[in-house]
Amino acid sequence: MGEAGSAIRVLHVDDDRQYAETAAAFLERESAEFDIDIATNAQKGARLLETEPVDCIVSDYEMPDQNGIDFLESVREDYPDLPFILYTGRGSEAVAGDAISAGVTDYLQKSSDTSHYALLANRIVNAVEQYRSQRALEESKDRLSLFIDQSPLGFVEFDRDFEIIRVNDTLTDIFGYTEDELVGETWEVFVSDESYDHVEAVTSALSDVSGGYHSINENVRKDGEHIEVEWHNRLVTDDSGDVVTIFSHCQEVTERIEHEQNLAQLRDFFDEAEQLGDLGAWEYDESGMSTWTAGTRRIHEVDDDFDPTVDDGLSFYHPDDRETVADAVEAALEHGEPYDLEVRLVTASGNCRWVRTRGKRVEDSERRTVRGFIQDITEQKERERRLRVQNERLDSFASVVSHDLQGPLTVAQGHLELAQQEVTNDHLDSINDAHERMQTLIDDILTLARDGRAATTTEAVALQTAATACWETVDTGNATLETTTDSVVFADPRRLQRLLENLFRNCVAHGAAPSLSQLQGERSERESMTGLGQSDSAVENDGGVTVTVGDLDGASGFYIADDGPGIPEDERDTVFEAGYSTASEGTGFGLAIVADIAAVHGWEVSVTDSESGGARFEITGVDKET
Repeated sequence: MGEAGSAIRVLHVDDDRQYAETAAAFLERESAEFDIDIATNAQKGARLLETEPVDCIVSDYEMPDQNGIDFLESVREDYPDLPFILYTGRGSEAVAGDAISAGVTDYLQKSSDTSHYALLANRIVNAVEQYRSQRALEESKDRLSLFIDQSPLGFVEFDRDFEIIRVNDTLTDIFGYTEDELVGETWEVFVSDESYDHVEAVTSALSDVSGGYHSINENVRKDGEHIEVEWHNRLVTDDSGDVVTIFSHCQEVTERIEHEQNLAQLRDFFDEAEQLGDLGAWEYDESGMSTWTAGTRRIHEVDDDFDPTVDDGLSFYHPDDRETVADAVEAALEHGEPYDLEVRLVTASGNCRWVRTRGKRVEDSERRTVRGFIQDITEQKERERRLRVQNERLDSFASVVSHDLQGPLTVAQGHLELAQQEVTNDHLDSINDAHERMQTLIDDILTLARDGRAATTTEAVALQTAATACWETVDTGNATLETTTDSVVFADPRRLQRLLENLFRNCVAHGAAPSLSQLQGERSERESMTGLGQSDSAVENDGGVTVTVGDLDGASGFYIADDGPGIPEDERDTVFEAGYSTASEGTGFGLAIVADIAAVHGWEVSVTDSESGGARFEITGVDKET
């Protein structure tokens, strides 16, 4: 399994090698991150899976000997979480249902339209990113658990009478006892005669010390060897001041220099272990008290000496999630039900964060506690939200384009072909050309929708040359183009062409009516020439709008402006929304596509007034050749 940012190893299983090779070529063109292996049946795919690292499997359904569902079931036996996309030419609810039951990650139907490879690439990337994120989360949690279990510090928990109730393996190694030999004994089992009085004084003083007690004592191993041990003790009390439990960490410090070095390494290691996954450990007991590690305090943004009650800890959770966490803690404490939740946390500084909190009950003869981990997963949740929004937007936009536009165009093309069989007419050829242009536009819109906000390959493009070429492809009527720029911008040429074409169409379509400044200017000119006033309604307009392309002053960008009536100020925030249009025959997608193309490049687009009172679209954040 590769790490985040590394190459994505894809195993494509399809009995049609030529189709699989074609798909691989398109996928590798979509992203240089893809590294694709091909197997022509499930058996070969299984052998490759055993010998090669794989991040995602893409499998056909109908294959000889073993179909895609059977192959999926065999993969799930050894790789229960590996991303598996069923990519088939046979689409049915039965196949989809069987795939879901077998644990498929995603289901995609093949299409003759090559643009669907972008969708397949997007599905693969999303599945692999989520898989890698989950693996990283589990690995960080396992590392922290391993650190606690194998800590170089000895750990012992005492009850209020200083009887031992729990130890870790490190402590048994230090003193040579087994856990069974130590549980139920007191601290006296470790202490030499020479240090007995000193340790007794420490235990007596511990109840009067807030925040713990530190001491170095001479202790005795089971084999009689005397060793110097450094102890860090902490006494936990309830609200009434009664002792609940005592925690002690220790390490042998016979050689002082070794002690100092090991202690520094230990602290660094523990801090690194928690920060590695933004993790913290905690413990709540049935009396309502809690113990937090430094990582837990860091996530909550509280002081190092803050140890809240259970109610205090619950108060940090978002009001909508607080009851869920409280019920989970209670169920764990009362019924032994472990929990694993993703909820919102409001820190002491007022920041709302997403966290994953896990807990389970641990009990002995004296008391019950709930112990667990908390991890900041805000970045992971934000990635998931962006992926979800992107997929919803893709599905919605592609549905509108493919259904509402493709359907009528297909009907029109069919009737045209019937007409061409009956008569020969140059006008029918022109209609066919228009249909082909419309099909190209639909294909490009679908491609744009599936590209989403993915990175684009840019190259140097002369803005004046691009604008002039685009003007020739647009039905501009009596409109005029003026270019005052000699800039060379870095852009995707195809997408830049679409941006300019859409803006030109908007200027021509909405700029045909004269602006108020034009009306007033023409009226003044006629009055000065003839001495006779004319009403504004007498001014004729031939639709000859002038569209200007130029550079922005003091900003890295360019503008497209017209001398038409402009866009009302209260509508400028909505003109870039998909579906918004003031024209009776408009689709409302033109400026939305402009905004998407700008976003793909990392640009920003806005609209304001031109010098003549028309519309002026400004594109900023553009890299230019210097």
